[in-house]
Amino acid sequence: MKRFFILIMSAGALSLSNCQRTPSEHLVPNVRVDVELSTNLPQYNNLNFINGWVYLDEGYNGIIAYRVNNDEVKAYDRQAPYNVREKCKVFVDTGSTYCTDTCSGSQWLLLDGQVLRGPASLPLREYQTSFDGSNLIITN
Repeated sequence: MKRFFILIMSAGALSLSNCQRTPSEHLVPNVRVDVELSTNLPQYNNLNFINGWVYLDEGYNGIIAYRVNNDEVKAYDRQAPYNVREKCKVFVDTGSTYCTDTCSGSQWLLLDGQVLRGPASLPLREYQTSFDGSNLIITN
């Protein structure tokens, strides 16, 4: 009887260990992105400077394009990956290298999209970029 009880408890503990997965409802949907822009245009001038950024009306809930260094621009969806159903956007904190979801207070580093502060545990959805110094292409 004692073995039976231990077996039942072990099976229950093993099945509960799967409950820690992040539910798919918190993932940002993957939508088609195909953007080309020139940093020579006035509306994208901030991308001519390291740590410069612009918001774009693309992606699932907008995109942040962020100039990392002389050769690289990163692009992230503005949809916070925490409580996606609430449609909370992330906003770049002026003068910093991170963005914040005002709904949950979570923060992400713009250099790589990783979480700085939770409750969020997922990184920002990142898009592929190609940058030649003046022309930026964002795709997925």
